[in-house]
Parts: sequence; C-alpha cells; structure tokens
Amino acid sequence: MYTLQQWLHLDSGEVANLVAQRISTAAVYLNGTRRWFLSRRKSWADYAKTTGQAQRTLSQLFYAHGIQTLIQPLLGYDLLTRGPDYLKLAVEQGLAQLAAPDYKAWFHRNHIRVTFYGNWRQVLSEKGFPDVVEMLQEVITETAPYGKHGLLFGAFADEGLNRIITLSKDINQGDALLRNYYGQPVGPVELIIGSGQPVIWDLPLLDINQAHLYFLQAPTFCLDQPTLRKILYDYLYQRINDDALFDNLSAQTWQNFKVLGLGQQTDKGWTAL
Repeated sequence: MYTLQQWLHLDSGEVANLVAQRISTAAVYLNGTRRWFLSRRKSWADYAKTTGQAQRTLSQLFYAHGIQTLIQPLLGYDLLTRGPDYLKLAVEQGLAQLAAPDYKAWFHRNHIRVTFYGNWRQVLSEKGFPDVVEMLQEVITETAPYGKHGLLFGAFADEGLNRIITLSKDINQGDALLRNYYGQPVGPVELIIGSGQPVIWDLPLLDINQAHLYFLQAPTFCLDQPTLRKILYDYLYQRINDDALFDNLSAQTWQNFKVLGLGQQTDKGWTAL
C-alpha cells in the first residue's frame, strides 16, 4: 500500500491503471460555475469560452486518472423559474457551446462518446430553441462510434418520471431502459463529486447504492490534480473495514463530534463547515 505522499507523486499512468481496476464511472456536479468565473474574469462576454475550457480540463483530469465514464448534470427545471433572459443565457452560453468547434475537436481527439439525457429535447423545443436541439443531436451522432470514454450531460432530468414511464412500456430489462434513457451504456456509479450544498439530483435510474460522495467547499472547477489524487487515495486505500477498532471505544469517543454537511452563508455563498 502506498502512503499518501507516494501516491501524490506517482506517475499518472500508474495511478490510472490502479484506479481503472476499481472505478469506472463518476458523477461530477459542476456547482458554483458563476462564482468561480467571477473570481477570475469580470466580463460576461468571456463566460462561455472560460467555463468551456475549464469543463474540458476537469473532465480530461478524470480520464487521465483512469475513470472511463463521466456523468455531469448541467441544467434542472429550476432554471425555468428564473425568467426567459436567464434561460436564454444558460442555453446559448452553456448547452449550445457543447456543439462548438473546440468542443467537437476535443470529443474527436479523445474518442469521447457524448450523449444527453433528460427532457432536454422537449423543453428546448417548447422554449424556442429547436436549433440547439439539432446541434446537440449532431454531437450525439458524430461521437456515437467512440468507446474509449463516455460523457453524459444531464439537462432537465430532475423531473423525468413521465419520460421514464413512457420508455419502460416497451422495455422489460433494466440495462436496456438505462441505455435508452442515457443514450449509451452506463454502469454503477462509484464516485459522486461536487461542491456547494450536498444535494443529489438528476441521476434517475442509476445504480448509486455503492457510490462514495465527496463535496468540495470551493466551486467544482477548483478541483485540481492533487485534490483528485487525495479523493482517489481515500476511496482506494482509506475506506477499509474498521472492525478492529471496536475494542478501543469508550463514551468519550463521541464527544465534540462534527456534523458533516452543516454550513453557513458567507461572502462566497453557502459554504460547508
């Protein structure tokens, strides 16, 4: 077993080989993107380019560490309560950018199969963005032959029960239902990583029963290689059976304990303590 310091300095290829034996799929919540952006840029004209590059860099970090499939919920139904101007910004500066040339080049260069899940077709069509639906469908079609990596974007999937019921009428196997809903095969989720308030949403039907959860106190785009390495080390080597500790317990053990998930409002937004 490696020490943490040894693990942090291992060659990335060796880490990737070890991780790939235990972790295949991770759900990554891109929380706090606007706060992260404003901490680095002040002109909203740079938002799409800056956050797009950050998203690709973050995703590539996971792939380089042996994780094959990433699930990234992007937009939920709460977006529709913020008004048409905000929706337009989120769609044009967010979803539509996933079909831009720099994104497509990245998908092709790294053999990434891209699919979108949720009620995105229905919502975008009803709200006047049929061109974005067509653009995203082109991405799905162009990347369909790839199998090295998977990238699944969630859009309006947090109220998807009716769509699931419709799909299930003609399908009697769980794997087939998953494949139809998500657009590509997806196995059990081993890791769920995000930041901000620890809420799980937009992962319908997925097997998350054995997933390990990690929440950052900073926006997700702040995740760097040393931090991801620490998460992976914790998952692979720290979370082991602790039955041998039973003989050392006493009533004093549980005094002054902390509650993970408690937080407070700060000038950086809600922050976990």
